Amino acid sequence: MEHLHFRQLPAGINAIVAIACYSGYNQEDSVIMNQSSIDRGFFRSLFFRSYRYNEEKKMGTLVKEEFGRPNRENTMGMRHGSYDKLDDDGLAPPGTRVSGEDVIIGKTSPIPQDDAQGQASRYSKRDHSTSLRHSESGMVDQVLLTTNADGLRFVKVRMRSVRIPQIGDKFSSRHGQKGTVGMTYTQEDMPWTIEGITPDIIVNPHAIPSRMTIGQLIECIMGKVAAHMGKEGDATPFTDVTVDNISKALHKCGYQMRGFETMYNGHTGRKLTAMIFLGPTYYQRLKHMVDDKIHSRGRGPVQILTRQPAEGRSRDGGLRFGEMERDCMIAHGAAFFLKERLFDQSDAYRVHVCEKCGLIAIANLKKNSFECRGCKNKTDIVQVHIPYACKLLFQELMAMAIAPRMLIHDTKTGKDQKKR
Repeated sequence: MEHLHFRQLPAGINAIVAIACYSGYNQEDSVIMNQSSIDRGFFRSLFFRSYRYNEEKKMGTLVKEEFGRPNRENTMGMRHGSYDKLDDDGLAPPGTRVSGEDVIIGKTSPIPQDDAQGQASRYSKRDHSTSLRHSESGMVDQVLLTTNADGLRFVKVRMRSVRIPQIGDKFSSRHGQKGTVGMTYTQEDMPWTIEGITPDIIVNPHAIPSRMTIGQLIECIMGKVAAHMGKEGDATPFTDVTVDNISKALHKCGYQMRGFETMYNGHTGRKLTAMIFLGPTYYQRLKHMVDDKIHSRGRGPVQILTRQPAEGRSRDGGLRFGEMERDCMIAHGAAFFLKERLFDQSDAYRVHVCEKCGLIAIANLKKNSFECRGCKNKTDIVQVHIPYACKLLFQELMAMAIAPRMLIHDTKTGKDQKKR
């Protein structure tokens, strides 16, 4: 601990940890956490993110980008976010509260008069500002404005936000027993010992046997002895510290020698049937927090090529309905739901197909004219609904001299049109 400088910058907290099921909200490697401990500052941390931007020279000209607050009257391409947080130098000052899509670095570049045409001629600048990520909020912590080796100015803006533990955040002991918070209970709902101690964290006992992380159990009873005696515990190798020695020392302190304690149910007040293994264990907060991962979407942006929803949280993308999900829906027989997910809510498209040859025809809906150039057909054209990705595949095959022909089924007569 001393050599790792944990006194100056600790990586975690000596939490009181109980190993018990208790309500079942700690199944599958999740943990139950004490909400009252969280309110008192348990694992409260600061999250920093830096935004960096350079002033750049345009290639081949002397036109330079510059920092400053853009003006809507003479700047084109301005963002939807708020520019109110910027000073005249184009930077948000330290201590400014900012939230999703607020602009924190203002930057513009001149528009050459040769390029300005039509409506754009009244603009003299183009916006290149940097805004906060849409899912984040916080406070400007520090701003650094300096010059690089080329003599161009560059700026770093560091954002700060307070992260309070919540359901979905990830924690781990020093023995690889990682888990997310599955439930938080206030102190009155947590189990308590006869001494009035309530645990900060409750871990599921099923996480222990198969993984055989005995080091965590030894750490727990060692921590219990050290806390009672007011000393630092040293269980490094090549010392005479053994499980039996620790157990005897714990027994001398008046506790059950293996670290078990009688506990009472916080909901009912009745004594729990089983003895509960309880003691201090060093727990660490991991960087995987639910605020950085939570994502949902109704409508949103689509890819240009396939016209399917974009991918990823940062692009406000959709949630992929994959092959295994599709197989489940097929097994359930949910045909209409399957069509909705894979077609209506994805990349629905309509094409006009020649009934004679089965190839995609030319259709001008404004003029109400249809034509198949391949077989000179202008009358027997039908409309077909297919995914846009399917239409794209057909066109790519046609580019490789492969003719994908569609067999059109007449829904009125119930007959298939045979194609040559």
